[in-house]
Amino acid sequence: MWGRNSRREFIGICLACVLIAVASASAFAAPPVLLVYGFQPIPGFRATELWADVAERLAGRPIVEVRTIEIEAGHSFHYLPAAGTEHRDVFLSDYAIPYEPTVRGIRFYADRLADEIEWITSEHDIAQIDVVAHSMGALVARAYIEAADFDEILGEEDFPDYGTEYRDDVRTLISVAGPHHGAYLVSFGQWLSRLGRQLSPDGAFLELLNRDRVLGDRLISLHPDVRYVSMAGQTCFGCGLRRDEEVCLRECVDAGLAWQGSDLVVLMASAYLPEAENVACIGMDHVDMHAHPALTEAIVSILDGQQALDAIYASPELQFDT
Repeated sequence: MWGRNSRREFIGICLACVLIAVASASAFAAPPVLLVYGFQPIPGFRATELWADVAERLAGRPIVEVRTIEIEAGHSFHYLPAAGTEHRDVFLSDYAIPYEPTVRGIRFYADRLADEIEWITSEHDIAQIDVVAHSMGALVARAYIEAADFDEILGEEDFPDYGTEYRDDVRTLISVAGPHHGAYLVSFGQWLSRLGRQLSPDGAFLELLNRDRVLGDRLISLHPDVRYVSMAGQTCFGCGLRRDEEVCLRECVDAGLAWQGSDLVVLMASAYLPEAENVACIGMDHVDMHAHPALTEAIVSILDGQQALDAIYASPELQFDT
């Protein structure tokens, strides 16, 4: 028979084992994912609709179960809890001002994104999250992660000081159709608005964001402690209207694999980041890249820690033996 002290010691050991197991499970749990939308020219859009397919795949539950979180008056975002241990907690950024299109400066939105990330890490008692950002949203995310790039110019007309400081709380940034080197199509009003100037390939914002700096014995333009993956679309729109459809598709695929195409909005060359893992998304246009199943599965694989593929395809018909 065990004595009273022996039983107490055994119970104490069991409790310690449980606590260690819980702590270990927490330590290895996948970080939450924050989904960040891009430029929205019309007010009244819903972040939950823009990211519904990706959010449901990551969280394992329907988007109708999403919850709204109010950080402060005028700033709410959304939360879709993980359905099980094989899924992830998903947050959906809503960095824009309510009932307003996204026409303000990228750094203004980056400061609001920073507030969302701070809420997630504080409330969930975690150090880092993963971010998946579409189009201009990728620049919003980078403007937070790489906030120090603008220190020397803060206070000038196009660079107000919002007090934004990166808190080392992003593990991975997956950029989806991000115009990292500008987008002429959406910067047509560059001389009329701060946002237009920031999206201009020749503007000071992108020059500072992409400028190389010395780190040890190498030049870098991205944050060295963040994993960057950049996914760029190459649409094959129009091949179906040609009599030589297969020839057209082969040419389209070859161009995409050489990073010479576009998704009808952003050039692949603009989305390419030399220090990132770059993925050519063949047969996908700018809108497809919110929700295409092949792209969604690639995102899941990357967040699981797998190396990004060089290319993914919208359909098997595009995978020629080249």
